[in-house]
Amino acid sequence: MILRHLPILISFFYIFLIFTNPTFAQPNQEDFGTHFRVKISETSESIKVDGKLDEPVWQTAEVATNFWQKLPYFKEAADPLTEIRLTYDEDNIYISAKCYQTDPVIIQSLKRDDYWDNDAFGVVIDPLNTKANAYLFGCSAAGVQWDALRSETSGINSDWSNKWFAEVQIEDDFWTAEIAIPFRILRYSEDFSEWGINFIRNAVFKKQFHNWTAVPEAFWPPNPAYAGSLIWDKAPTRKKGNFNLIPYVTGGLEKQAGADLKSNFNAGMDARIGLTSTLNLDLTLNPDFSQIEVDELVTNLTRFSIFLPEKRTFFLENSDIFGDYGFGAVRPFFSRTIGLDANGATVPILYGARLNGNLSKDLRIGVMNIHSSGDDETPGQNNSAISLQKKFGRSFIQGMFLNRQAFDKTEVLSDDFGRNASLEAAYISNTGQFTTWVGAHQSIKKGFTEKTGFYNFGITAQNTNWEFLSDFVLMQDNYFADMGFVARIQNYDAARDTVIRKGFNTNNTSLIYKVRPQKGSIQQHSIIVENLIASNPDFSFNENNLSLGYRISMKEGQSANINIRHNAIDLLYPFSFTGDGDPLPVDQYNFVSIDGGFESDNRKAFSFNVGAQTGGFYNGKLSRLILNLNYRAQPWGNFSLGYQINDLDFPDPYGKDRIGALLSKVEIGFSRNLIWTTLFQYVDQAEFMGINSRLQWRFSPMSDMYLVFLDNYDVFDLMDNGKDIKTNNRALILKVNYWY
Repeated sequence: MILRHLPILISFFYIFLIFTNPTFAQPNQEDFGTHFRVKISETSESIKVDGKLDEPVWQTAEVATNFWQKLPYFKEAADPLTEIRLTYDEDNIYISAKCYQTDPVIIQSLKRDDYWDNDAFGVVIDPLNTKANAYLFGCSAAGVQWDALRSETSGINSDWSNKWFAEVQIEDDFWTAEIAIPFRILRYSEDFSEWGINFIRNAVFKKQFHNWTAVPEAFWPPNPAYAGSLIWDKAPTRKKGNFNLIPYVTGGLEKQAGADLKSNFNAGMDARIGLTSTLNLDLTLNPDFSQIEVDELVTNLTRFSIFLPEKRTFFLENSDIFGDYGFGAVRPFFSRTIGLDANGATVPILYGARLNGNLSKDLRIGVMNIHSSGDDETPGQNNSAISLQKKFGRSFIQGMFLNRQAFDKTEVLSDDFGRNASLEAAYISNTGQFTTWVGAHQSIKKGFTEKTGFYNFGITAQNTNWEFLSDFVLMQDNYFADMGFVARIQNYDAARDTVIRKGFNTNNTSLIYKVRPQKGSIQQHSIIVENLIASNPDFSFNENNLSLGYRISMKEGQSANINIRHNAIDLLYPFSFTGDGDPLPVDQYNFVSIDGGFESDNRKAFSFNVGAQTGGFYNGKLSRLILNLNYRAQPWGNFSLGYQINDLDFPDPYGKDRIGALLSKVEIGFSRNLIWTTLFQYVDQAEFMGINSRLQWRFSPMSDMYLVFLDNYDVFDLMDNGKDIKTNNRALILKVNYWY
């Protein structure tokens, strides 16, 4: 009984501490935009982006320096020194960085967007002073670029990319970077002569991160809430010709088991059009969502489905305007459901259009329409979405409407549709240390008129030492998210081989206490308490998972953790985790397990991490071992091998099983623009073994040629001397896209 009420008790305890302990109060922070200021002036000089910083303007531009140390602990006067200068012309913002460093630079990859594990420099740009959303640009000391979008609720999205320029030079006691960012790829207002800005220095060789502004310990460096001010000599004007055309062609050979070799050819185009300086229109015609980049499969030992992240370019920019509704694994909109049939197979998308951006500083909009074709068994689908977000400082109210409509060629199938409406509000304190939110969501589907909603609300609070989160979801039986993802609502009944929809209520609560010693070899101690309570729609008990963990991080890069977990589950439907036993019966199960792990210093040429778990699992036992090895030949090569084995041992007649997975990845960078990546995966739970080998040549900025070889198998009993292995798919694909 105490466990079931633990989140409520923790909530009251935390609130008590907030009001009785001054160390929990939000600090009286100075105005970052007033204290941290750097001026930018126009230049008439021609700047060659080569990293040399030999143009005269770099000698006269104002300097942003005196960074703050972020890790291993928070302090002024970060060492070594970093100097930032800025200027601009009609087309670009130019940023130079001089990073003092006598130690050899650490470069762990030449692959674009592999940023945080390299000695590097980055900039956070918030043109509309939202304190919540920002552009992130950076480059490593090898000149490898990183770009990303940052939003208040979904964090950093590094899958977003655009066309800009960066080069570096390495000297004996420093290295320099030179960056040019075209105005046309940014969304800004001509009324603003001050933008939010911050700078990040990755001093990985010292296991440190530095910020230009004094970003508090509780927040990660790219948080725009703690940006300084970029002061323009005159507000930037809107740039004409703000559009991109990105055509592609792809062709290949494919051989499936039992079928003849066949060839294929495809072509299409994406377009990005700047309607205003803050509003963008994306168009796509016959987009290519092929296997140029493959998902890494995972072993799933839960009773519910999992979801993998979106990687398709069309859906990425400003994706939070649609994707941030709901919480965790309950999302009314999840773009990876678009372009899939009922069995999860891809179907051709004919076209897509998306309008997104700001109508004003505080009003954002997103409108999207995508149409996919059908076949004899699956109807075509038209997916539409509209979302509006009104901000009040950092707080906001947002609303969204979704519509999925089935088509038989041009004929509307009036009975085959799914519609969703969402309304959410969030209060976020000016410092970002306190957040609370509430949401109401409704689905509309033919034949369902009752129990069609879901509701969510929650609270987070954090400061230097504490992090607290508690969120609640109340999900009714007949809430359908045809364009989204809802975990837990579909329950598999192994006895009847069917899926049963059943609503649920959940509460996730976590409390983390952190200490960062300023002396000694320890970087941070963390104590973590997490508790999940799930109940049935009538609030009768269904599940309770409680864990207590401890993590220690060392200043030299190593870390270790240990966790004790108690699980209580009222299993509603028979379920099997093994392939040879009877399904576990409907019953109440209580079990305890312990797990832990160790990670070595990944700055070293050879690094590894290992994890293990042992203990109860329903009415049986689970033993798990995870091992990952990595060798780095700086800067050109990364070679990794990952292995996981899960031993399940249930009493008769519920079976025993050994579920394994093997993943090997080889990445060879012949240069920043020519990279060969090979991924081998064997996951016996998914009965899959496959190779994806890809050679990528970036022959012009953001323009690529890919040569991809695929060799996939359906695998049965690989451990049993390789028996029953059959070919599933083998293909050779050539793709070329050009960013104009």
